[in-house]
Amino acid sequence: MNPLETALGAGSEIVSLRRDFHRSPEPSFEEAETAQRVASYLEGLGLEVRRFEGFHGLWADLDVPGADRRLLFRADMDALLMDEVAGGTKDSFLSTRPGVAHCCGHDAHMAMLLVAARLLVEGAVRPACNLRFLFQHAEEKPPGGALDLCGAGCLEGVDEVYGLHVIPPLPSGTFVVQEGPLMAAADDFEIIVRGRGGHAAMPHLVLDPIPAAAQVVSAVQHLVSRRTGPFGSLVVSICSIRGGGEANNVIPDEVRMLGTARTLDPEQRERLPGMLEECVKNAAASCSCEGEFRYERGYPVLVNDPGATARAREAVRALAGDPGLFPSPSPLMAGEDFAYYLQQRPGCYVFLGVGNETKGIGSPNHATDFDVDEDALPFGTAWFLQLANRR
Repeated sequence: MNPLETALGAGSEIVSLRRDFHRSPEPSFEEAETAQRVASYLEGLGLEVRRFEGFHGLWADLDVPGADRRLLFRADMDALLMDEVAGGTKDSFLSTRPGVAHCCGHDAHMAMLLVAARLLVEGAVRPACNLRFLFQHAEEKPPGGALDLCGAGCLEGVDEVYGLHVIPPLPSGTFVVQEGPLMAAADDFEIIVRGRGGHAAMPHLVLDPIPAAAQVVSAVQHLVSRRTGPFGSLVVSICSIRGGGEANNVIPDEVRMLGTARTLDPEQRERLPGMLEECVKNAAASCSCEGEFRYERGYPVLVNDPGATARAREAVRALAGDPGLFPSPSPLMAGEDFAYYLQQRPGCYVFLGVGNETKGIGSPNHATDFDVDEDALPFGTAWFLQLANRR
């Protein structure tokens, strides 16, 4: 039986595991219950699980007699701090924890890899190399769990690393396999515009930080459109603005803004904090206010190795032929700490399509109505099986 037929035969188990994880999500750095469930499943297969004090990431090895190479397969475990909405296919297994939800697909990632581990351990598909099944905590929250696991030695003895992420807008069961930069460096920043508050009826006696903040937003967008090249990949978004209270006649002392910067160019990434700080301070000063700027580096650019990408693409073709390969879009400006593994080992990160217009599934990751076409999940399991079966 080939890997896809084997995975399709285990489809009901993949779906059941995904739904169980979906009902009980845990946010970044708090995945204790999730990690215990993963560990118990792996131990039930007879694998020895490596766990650690201080964080919830873990791994288990499958050793193959005579094999001299080891592949690492990674799945992430954390959920998002958000609520999901009812509707679609997930009404019967919505999150039972208010304010926490698997609206990015990590529940599916765990289910696909766990079932792949079972099928490989039981010999339904015989692995041709040693394997490491890595379940990572805290992908969603910098500094991310990958650094913890790398520090714990997860890459020791590993030759290549592989992972995947479900993407609803892509057609169900298709893959995006792209060499080189796939996802952006993701950094965060905070802006505080300080003025001097007072009565809204006497604006000439205060230094109003609200119009100054508006100038800052405009200046930041001007930086992207006019101070960087038209072919450069740069996204700067201010996502939160807070200033003042509930009163409609009180000008506040300050306005606080939070945002993110995404780029694929390492040189541009180095220049960006200074350029942003200059924009902030000059725009605030134009309104006689003071601008304060803080910048925090997040995940680096995720770059797929050419050789590993070729092997990942071959695995998709073996499962579904060329129709299984969806044309590669431009690199996504989202960030992923899988990039840290790829800085130290060759590997490839791919996207698995889980969108289905007929079922009404297509909202993007992190949307409140995010969902996946569960019929696509065996393809992810089969991809891991095919990689493991390749000599």
